[in-house]
Amino acid sequence: MVQVEIYTKSSCTFCAKAKAWMQEHGISYTEHDVSTAAAFTEMKQRLPDAKTVPQILMDGHLIGGYDTLKQYEQALLEKLKAAGAAS
Repeated sequence: MVQVEIYTKSSCTFCAKAKAWMQEHGISYTEHDVSTAAAFTEMKQRLPDAKTVPQILMDGHLIGGYDTLKQYEQALLEKLKAAGAAS
């Protein structure tokens, strides 16, 4: 099964859209809220080039943000369905 993680902030519109997209397609994910300085620092240690949220990872590999998610939507859905991670 594919492990999906999303780094988010509660006030982020694109984060809400990314989470809604995941829910719409039946994809389980782990959310990391980086609203606090400590959590943001943890994200920066793992993803040093990240400057914005959301940051979406699949099996530890960075996909990108919401725009990238939508750009490669069909290919990502096919991969997730093949792995049994999407409906």
